[in-house]
Amino acid sequence: MSSISPTASNSWGRQLAIWLAFIVLDTATQLAFKWGADGLGDMEFGLAMMAKAVSLPGVWLATLGYIGVFIVWMAILRDMPLSRAFPMTGLVYVTVPLFAWFTFDEHIDLVRAGGIALIIAGVFLLGGDE
Repeated sequence: MSSISPTASNSWGRQLAIWLAFIVLDTATQLAFKWGADGLGDMEFGLAMMAKAVSLPGVWLATLGYIGVFIVWMAILRDMPLSRAFPMTGLVYVTVPLFAWFTFDEHIDLVRAGGIALIIAGVFLLGGDE
């Protein structure tokens, strides 16, 4: 018989689902911004660029993604101290480069791969149970 009560198990499963939603939404948001930015080409920053940006689906998806990330972040902070939750957001520094490599054919060299490994280690050290 498990030593974890049904309430504790449900809470753990809920937290895992919320964190997965955060990571997926934030990663997708960053990829949508890149997609939108690629649609701007070599335009100089200014009103014309901003007008073009608001016409791009990637920019709108990214904006909606940020709203979703905000809602999920509020759910996370409701149940977890900021000092423990914030370092765990660093997992997005792992997922964004990996999906950028897969989606946009961006390069991940050995130094970046090492940095990603350090971020994962840091998340486990800082975000673990107290």
